[in-house]
Amino acid sequence: MTRSCKRILALMLTLLLSVSLVPRASAVGRLEEYQDLDPSAWYMLSIQYCLEHKLMAGYGKQIRTFRPDGTMTRAELVTMLWRMEDKPVTGLTMQYIDVPEGIWYEDAARWALSADVMVGADVTKFAPEQLITREQLAVALWQYAKYRNGFVPEIVDPAFETYIDRDAITEGAVDAMRWANTLGIMTGSKDAKGNKLLTPWAYVDRASTSAVLMRFCLDMGVCD
Repeated sequence: MTRSCKRILALMLTLLLSVSLVPRASAVGRLEEYQDLDPSAWYMLSIQYCLEHKLMAGYGKQIRTFRPDGTMTRAELVTMLWRMEDKPVTGLTMQYIDVPEGIWYEDAARWALSADVMVGADVTKFAPEQLITREQLAVALWQYAKYRNGFVPEIVDPAFETYIDRDAITEGAVDAMRWANTLGIMTGSKDAKGNKLLTPWAYVDRASTSAVLMRFCLDMGVCD
């Protein structure tokens, strides 16, 4: 049995859940206690992985939900990356005026700034409530991979050119999208005519994010 198969088998047998990602998302318990998760859905394994490794959490105490179709913000994503790195603390002076002292994502934003993992919307603003698109998720993971390994190998993938909407990718995100797609971290889709799509502009939901994070962690050897 390969190492990957052993990992997946171990994940399927594990029912540990995580602590809260944000104050209002403080649910701890068994996976089946989340009211809005379909046990037969494609996302169950990846959500379980992210809960087990404390990258994501559910909402509520009495009635627990995960909100798999809910959108992701920059504050949420930077906190997930920070937790992936085991919540490092940095003394860097906070330059973002929209990251209040003591707010739940302050340490994550401070670390991301020091590590050059997620830059702000501009010099003075982090834009914590801004929703995350697929290309932005790819860029954040690409930057984190460079931070963790010191480099990311240049990828030349002819298959990437077969996506009909590749020109819709922001110029600065092309390398990250190619990297994430080639490694299978972020897969594409097909339209009604069978054309391959990347949809770089689309907002990512929590279920899709859990799948991307799981693939990234398993590929990079993170969260072992």
